[in-house]
Amino acid sequence: MKKILSILLAMSMLLGLAACGDTGVEEPIDYKAVLTDPNLTYSSEELESMAGDRTLLVSDYGVPALYKYFEGIVKLGVAFTSNQVESVGTDVDLTAETDDINLNVTKGILKHYNMYVLGNELKSDHCNPAPDTYNFEDGDKFVEVGKAAGAELRGHTIVWHTQVPQWWFKADPDDQSSLDQCRTNGTLATREQLTERLTTYINALMEHFKDDIKIWDVCNEVLNGSGIRGIEDDNSYWAEIIGDVDGNGFADDYVEIAFNAARAAGGDDMVLMINDFNLEWQDTKVKAMYDMVERMMRKGVRIDGVGFQSHISLDCNVEKYRSCIEKIASLSEVYDECFPEYKGNFRVEITELDMNMFIGANADGTYYTWSEEEFQRQADKYYELMDMFLDFADEGVIDAILFWGTDDENSWLNTTPKLRRNAALLVDRDLTIKPAFWAVARAALNHKK
Repeated sequence: MKKILSILLAMSMLLGLAACGDTGVEEPIDYKAVLTDPNLTYSSEELESMAGDRTLLVSDYGVPALYKYFEGIVKLGVAFTSNQVESVGTDVDLTAETDDINLNVTKGILKHYNMYVLGNELKSDHCNPAPDTYNFEDGDKFVEVGKAAGAELRGHTIVWHTQVPQWWFKADPDDQSSLDQCRTNGTLATREQLTERLTTYINALMEHFKDDIKIWDVCNEVLNGSGIRGIEDDNSYWAEIIGDVDGNGFADDYVEIAFNAARAAGGDDMVLMINDFNLEWQDTKVKAMYDMVERMMRKGVRIDGVGFQSHISLDCNVEKYRSCIEKIASLSEVYDECFPEYKGNFRVEITELDMNMFIGANADGTYYTWSEEEFQRQADKYYELMDMFLDFADEGVIDAILFWGTDDENSWLNTTPKLRRNAALLVDRDLTIKPAFWAVARAALNHKK
């Protein structure tokens, strides 16, 4: 412990000296460097020596940085909210040992991942709550944190059927009626109004962030089980209002409009993706995704990849998942044909990975205390899954794997489908490292052999 504190003190002094140079400009802290012991070897022997210790914290200086096991193979990412990283860039010393849970969550984010996504605060209802009103403050903080940690950034998400400004869908943006009432009264926005509002928003969003956020989920969850999501699917008004503009029989033109607007505003170097759930098992949805993306590509709409959300369960069929990725990955042939100047750029990303532990007889369970045996079963499944993902990474298909949350206490699965204590991620509620963390690292090490 004293050795660790001495190292940190020496680093702090060096940083202080750097800040006193001739320029008078304080040097930014390299969080990746100062939060992790540089003497770690990232070997199998080192991993196995730590794997049985359930007292280790995700923020501990002597714990290897998880992303480093995957360097040169694939980006490893995490989703978080802006309040989880508030201390970055303040006068709070994040290198110091602390019992503050929030600070240790922040340290874990900075330390273990090299790709970031903001869970909620880049969604349109947050960023464009009223006409001519934009709120990019949390997005700016996200960019600041990404730069501090040397992480690549994903923007999530531009078009969704929820967390979207309700005024977009109303003829009069000041109308206080519900959307259902507007539909009944004939006062929904016109196709032209909604298209203009969406395009205006995309232009503002891209203009603000295009130098810092280079990957975007342009559209999220546009499909039901077999085709484009409609009004009967969670009150999605997109297809209801914009509809089939080109008369080809498909009411998915709003997806095309969004991608074309994002490309025009963001530029050719932007990676623009479409993201959805259940793609790891639902054949009809995989086919609908394939058909829609192929159809749009052949019309000249450049879609650079498909995100598999991957909200899986402990009983996930990994080989079935593999076959679904293979089907979507075959869109690369269409992409290369339609956009030869960008040949090889189509990709799959695992965008929202977590693992529901309530399965089988306990699928509808409520309060539950998970045993170490169950955590080990989870670890085994994560290993199997990561091993499969890395096969695709080797082929240049998958270039990023992101976990949807920082730890079991900060997971959406604690409240969905109902209030209960799930255990979906690699880090326990008390921020101790679970067996799944080491299983994920082990998969990368074994894959390199």
